[in-house]
Amino acid sequence: MNDKRVVFDFDITFTNGGGIQGQDFRLDIASDTITDQQLADYIVHDMQLLMVGKVDILNKYYVTAPHKHTPFNAIADDKYIDLSHVIFDGLVTYKGLPSPIICDFLSREQSKTNYEPGTEFQIGKIEMVTNTGTYIDCPFHRFQHGKDLSEMKLERFADQEAITINAENTTAIDKTYFEGKEIRNRAVLVYTGWARHWNTPRYFEGHPYLTADAAEYLKACNVKLVGIDSHNIDNTTGKSRPVHTILLGAEILIVEHLCNLDKLPESGYRFNAVPPKFKGAGTFPVRAYASFI
Repeated sequence: MNDKRVVFDFDITFTNGGGIQGQDFRLDIASDTITDQQLADYIVHDMQLLMVGKVDILNKYYVTAPHKHTPFNAIADDKYIDLSHVIFDGLVTYKGLPSPIICDFLSREQSKTNYEPGTEFQIGKIEMVTNTGTYIDCPFHRFQHGKDLSEMKLERFADQEAITINAENTTAIDKTYFEGKEIRNRAVLVYTGWARHWNTPRYFEGHPYLTADAAEYLKACNVKLVGIDSHNIDNTTGKSRPVHTILLGAEILIVEHLCNLDKLPESGYRFNAVPPKFKGAGTFPVRAYASFI
């Protein structure tokens, strides 16, 4: 692909009156095209403008020319990496638990009788267990008197400095995988590659898990959260769950059924997995993601 440059004019109106205009601006871009909204956001941010109202991008066209600078949108698509699986009607997250039912409570067709012609809405209805899709566990999931989702502070779920631990092709992940790593006060995400089996029978059999000594080591290092792209952070062949017991007993959150961990660097990013603020629930699906802002 040849280097591209966008040429454009702009007209900015301020919410407190007045405005500014610019003509024949030129900007190196990483793709063949760019939207007016992206250009408007760039101009406002680059000029550090405040009280901005309407922004019009005018007379836009493209030229082919060698880049003089790094295109401003070269890494725009990499600012966020989605680490969550899609939840759909009938999904099996954990064998033996019911699948979610996702349907209409009020369909668009039914809603037409309530509004003027051309106006319609859909109100959805979801019935599911809390252990569905990519979800987060807090202490109440394991301990009767542990903190539930509503009692955990918001900062425990969001903007956590994170590290990726590569444990691919390993079943029992012990403490040696975490030794010598900068993990203290961080969200620790364990990449196993098991997400490739998601939504298949293979996902439930022989999955990777953390050992009890790994959990004890993580607890001693005061990590904030531990996530894994596997069926369970514990070994499910028996009836004990030492990793849940150790981590949640120390108020270290757990995120299971992650994906796309192979797209993450070892460090230099933030982890986010925020659930709704439910009282009396210790687990709930999250839209987990990594941010590089």
